[in-house]
Amino acid sequence: MTEQKPSKPFSSERTKLTITKITAIYAGFYFILKLSAIFNGAWVLPNLILTIPLLVLGLIAWYLLKSEQTNWFFVIISILVISSIRYYEAEAVVWLNSILQ
Repeated sequence: MTEQKPSKPFSSERTKLTITKITAIYAGFYFILKLSAIFNGAWVLPNLILTIPLLVLGLIAWYLLKSEQTNWFFVIISILVISSIRYYEAEAVVWLNSILQ
């Protein structure tokens, strides 16, 4: 019998593929959420500006999924961008609105 080494959880192609799929789905969800907020009376321009990085990430993720390519650079960048946007979102909307008016 051959002994199988347990695979490292973050080193597999499946993990990169899963995180790329989550990024694409989350970007679409975030865009729909921001459009809903705008239609319910939120500030238009600051909310649209905040969706740009996630839309770009979502489009890149969609392209990577369609071409069946994944890489750790995109996964790490997408995690950092999504986390930072979610963490600073409230302050960024107020700050952008004060600049744009």
